[in-house]
Amino acid sequence: MRTRTGWASTLKLAVLLILPVSVAQAAREPLVTALPAGAHVGVVNLLDPEVTHFHASRDLKESFLKTYTVNWPVPAMLMQTLQARLTQMGFAPVAVGATIALRDARENCLLNASLARALPKECRRPFAQFIAANHLDALIVFGPGLNNSEHADGGRHKELPEYLRGWCMVSGEGAVGSAPSLLNLTELLLILPKKDGVELSGRQWGGGEVRAWIGFPAAADLKALGEAQLDTAKPLYAAMLSRQAEGLLAHLEVAH
Repeated sequence: MRTRTGWASTLKLAVLLILPVSVAQAAREPLVTALPAGAHVGVVNLLDPEVTHFHASRDLKESFLKTYTVNWPVPAMLMQTLQARLTQMGFAPVAVGATIALRDARENCLLNASLARALPKECRRPFAQFIAANHLDALIVFGPGLNNSEHADGGRHKELPEYLRGWCMVSGEGAVGSAPSLLNLTELLLILPKKDGVELSGRQWGGGEVRAWIGFPAAADLKALGEAQLDTAKPLYAAMLSRQAEGLLAHLEVAH
């Protein structure tokens, strides 16, 4: 596994609780979509309940990558984050389960897509069918992204592998203290139905934030974190998702 000399500078960011999104993203005014009051806004999760741990060391034998399956109810976490906000805005949030068709489309339509441009043409049909089948006026999709320029634009974590995806923790050389840092390499999308299919109306990339794992229980073996240790990170990821949701909902308002 390759390590890079710039790793130390990245993990020193762990002393900060929150890093804002890139300056370019922050300066960009979101395009706002107006929907009628009471519009049904579906919320669907395509993120697997997993956390990937990447550890870097100058000794390549000590570097490792490990993915843990966690028992966190990600769809419920997502709905809890969005429900109150959407209701306060005047919409009717609807939790919808992902279909096989949407899960099959995840790789091409989220992970391998350049979402900063638009939703790929081949992805419009499964989302259009899903919206129509559930009688929705809009759809919010949560799913994994990659640590590459197609997702992060200029904010990619260049010291980290591009294949990192979803919820990640990073540790190793240059870290401040023993606690890993947490990354939210995910996409939140706002998709609207159109006469000829659907369009991507809003998008919020979560990877611009790095958070220190406050309260990290010291581990005798970083390669074997237990369920109780991983669970201490759950509220921190939920907080990152909450801020990501705020950014996405800036693209939406009630029509007057």
